[in-house]
Amino acid sequence: MSDLLSKNISRRTLLKGGAAFGAIAMVGFDGAFGFSRVLGQAMKDDDLQTIINLASTAELFATTHYLAAINGKLGLADKQVQYLKAGFLAEQDHLELLMSLGAKPVVTEFYVPETLFSDQKLFAAVTEVAETAFVGAYLAATRIFSASKDTTKYAVTTAQIACVEAEHRALAREIGGNLPNNISYAQYTLNNVSDAVPVLQPFLDGKPADDSLGKFVGPVKPPTADDIAKVRAETEALKYDESVKPFAAMT
Repeated sequence: MSDLLSKNISRRTLLKGGAAFGAIAMVGFDGAFGFSRVLGQAMKDDDLQTIINLASTAELFATTHYLAAINGKLGLADKQVQYLKAGFLAEQDHLELLMSLGAKPVVTEFYVPETLFSDQKLFAAVTEVAETAFVGAYLAATRIFSASKDTTKYAVTTAQIACVEAEHRALAREIGGNLPNNISYAQYTLNNVSDAVPVLQPFLDGKPADDSLGKFVGPVKPPTADDIAKVRAETEALKYDESVKPFAAMT
């Protein structure tokens, strides 16, 4: 199902960050992190339902991931916790939009490395990998949606979401002690949204290809309505701007 971190990438290598992690980002992601497609490879495009189902699964994982980090023992500064709370709200907003379009997450519970929410370096590195996958997936969706006039409005919205996921990637790098804005262009690593599945598979089934990230535990259930309401109550204090709307809802 997945070869995530299965090709000679040790936990120590993952945690190095900086130049070593950056070098993996394009060429290494293909083998090391399960990005199995070659850019430009001819293959059938995902359909709309597949795209929104997989995207909603990723967003549900993201809300679960960020809430667990907020409540974890990462030793983060107050400002970094605020990053995560605002990130949580953004991912929840994305999820609610997708669900309104008829999306159905593939799974509703997730698995994580045992020390993910107590090891700051591990959390930052895994979050960067996940957010890079999200950016790539939404850019792939943008490519697919822009090919048809019937889905152009969705292309704009997936580009909007990709921009925000890239912000989250930068914040994860900052938490990990790395230069946040280290690239000129968002990385187009996937040709289809479904190509992101191998990257996330261990988080979906708890079965990593090796022990690079340690033992996986779970399932971890997603946020409850009360959890969401609690963070939303802090929206004003966080200065989180809820006035920006997706293009799909504006047309």
